[in-house]
Amino acid sequence: MPSSSSLTKSRTKPHSHEKPNGSVPPHQPGIRSDRCDRTSRNISRIGGGSAVASEADWDPTIFVAFGEDATATNEYAEQRLGEVWLRTVQGHDGKFFFVQANDPWVLDPEENAAILDRPLYRSQRMLYPVLAGVGGILTAGGAVWGLLIINLLAIGFGTGAVARLATEIGGSEWWGLSFVLNVGFMSEMTIDGAGVVSAFFAFLAVLLVFRDRMVPSHFCLSLAVISREAMLVAAAGVAFWLWRNNRRREAAMTAALPAGAAILWAVYLRLRIDSDPGVDQLQEIGFPFKGLVQAFEHWSNDPFDLAVGLTMVALIVLYTRRTLVSTHLLGWAFLGFVPLGILFTEQVWNSWFDISRAIAPVITAYVLLLHVSTRNPEPGFLAKRTGVR
Repeated sequence: MPSSSSLTKSRTKPHSHEKPNGSVPPHQPGIRSDRCDRTSRNISRIGGGSAVASEADWDPTIFVAFGEDATATNEYAEQRLGEVWLRTVQGHDGKFFFVQANDPWVLDPEENAAILDRPLYRSQRMLYPVLAGVGGILTAGGAVWGLLIINLLAIGFGTGAVARLATEIGGSEWWGLSFVLNVGFMSEMTIDGAGVVSAFFAFLAVLLVFRDRMVPSHFCLSLAVISREAMLVAAAGVAFWLWRNNRRREAAMTAALPAGAAILWAVYLRLRIDSDPGVDQLQEIGFPFKGLVQAFEHWSNDPFDLAVGLTMVALIVLYTRRTLVSTHLLGWAFLGFVPLGILFTEQVWNSWFDISRAIAPVITAYVLLLHVSTRNPEPGFLAKRTGVR
């Protein structure tokens, strides 16, 4: 798992003092590195973007998360930006969104999409780089800032949407802090990930359903899905809730429109990108529980990952029960992340950083759902069977 604390500055030409694995001794001229212990790194990353930025003298390329060993994206970035800050090993998702932001409509795939490790999978998440690059208008330097600014706007507007949602269910606007203080979303901010943008549109869509504004809710769900394809489960969850409440036509539209948006973009990508059939485009989904079981071996060597991993498992169980008891729209909207969690592979479950990002919407939704279930219970089919409220 890449660390936000072990940083180096990239160089165009290799130096003889580089180690075989790409790491650089910390005291070479022009090279900056901070070798913190594992616990310090974890606390720093939970603290959010300011801790990461301060380590890189507030250079915005640190958020793009280029990696020391990711040669292709490093060379791509250096040709356009000069020196950039590097994370350890392969870096993280932001480096791919940077490439996409330079060509968000995939007009020159040989120059840009070819740099991506899994071109079809990465390019499916198109909205964030489109917004960050202003449709491809910005220069590469502008795209670096665009990635950061769009996420800052998304975390702000997402907090506002969740605050409004909290008032809709009878709570205080202060519950909106469950979005900005969500460890998964804070982690996304440190690597220019698309999860904050997709979650903002998903929670906004739920709020709009509460207000019976179905057309804009369909639009927001579609935007959430083309930001992160996993949000298809949110569209399905909202559609299921509408179906159970005899709003069949609205349910069909809620499921069909976001799926249609994802399918249309996927077809376009396959017309633009010659995908290597030998490349496994989807590596995050596998057999049920296999990834979770395999992750336990890693967790045994890291108490922090163990604690967070077990907390995420407990959260999935508790969230499922709370949703079935209350049958509340908010619960059903994100319940699909529960089966996804069961199917996630070891590479997702291994680190607290990755699993907290993967199911981040569930964290925020569960905080609000606790309030719903204790103050405004909605008896559901499980409650009718068991008498639980």
